[in-house]
Amino acid sequence: MSANTILPPSMYSSAPPSGAQKTTQKSVQSDGSTVYVHHISHGAAAPPAPPPQPAFIPYPMPTPAPMYTPFYPAPPSFGCPYIHQEQQPTVVVLQKEPKKGDDKTKKGEDEAAKRKKAEEDRKKAEAAAKKKAAEDAKRKAEEEARRKPQKFSKFSIVSIIVFFLALVFGLACVFKTYEAYDWRMAGLDPEDEDYAVARAVAVGTGGAATLCFVIATLCSFYAGMRHKSKSRGNKKHCCLGGLVIAGWILFCLCFINALIILVLAFDDENVIYPEVVWTALIGSVLSWMMMFGYSEMARRL
Repeated sequence: MSANTILPPSMYSSAPPSGAQKTTQKSVQSDGSTVYVHHISHGAAAPPAPPPQPAFIPYPMPTPAPMYTPFYPAPPSFGCPYIHQEQQPTVVVLQKEPKKGDDKTKKGEDEAAKRKKAEEDRKKAEAAAKKKAAEDAKRKAEEEARRKPQKFSKFSIVSIIVFFLALVFGLACVFKTYEAYDWRMAGLDPEDEDYAVARAVAVGTGGAATLCFVIATLCSFYAGMRHKSKSRGNKKHCCLGGLVIAGWILFCLCFINALIILVLAFDDENVIYPEVVWTALIGSVLSWMMMFGYSEMARRL
């Protein structure tokens, strides 16, 4: 059968022989008729198609246990289907568009807050400056108070006044004791008026002098104790302890001596020597000076 042979329509649908290839070509003639041209090739048969391969199904991996997801992103998988990747949730931030008036209001609020903060900072700075100035003034006053001695105590003033009274009475007692001793040595009778008057005046002034010395010495000691309690210096100074101990010892000895003289002077037959009165007077003066020195040293610490 040639390539230009026209087959009847009954053979249009016939299948080609086994091992042949069929090709149909359609053409339109000039008279309007349609011609179907069938090309049948009797060449070698094509190789059979390979059997379809089953679809590739990977071995199922075990489901990983839930673990803590770190904050850093997971590394890329580089195309490996076995690396498990979790899809991060999509976060949508919705923000309301501010109105035109809100910007001005917010700006005004920010400026007011800034002004308020600046005012608070200024007040804090002023308070800190005042506090520092007060502390500096207090420290300066304390330093000046340390440099300057304490005020003179009222007890020291009383002690000085009473001491001068005691000194006057003591000197009067000594002079009258000399006068009574002279009358006694002249051979006057103890009942003589001149001798009796001199003896009585000596005894009275001696008693007054003893009492005034006691008051003056105790006032000086008390003033020294007050100054020492308020002092900021070395309260264990060796001179303080030495003066107060020596003053107390001498004061006790002179006070006992004065009492003995007064007791003996009440007897008209006893002769009082002026030297004994001098010892009592000088010892009382020294004891008061030691106590007064103790108080002044404590005041200047």
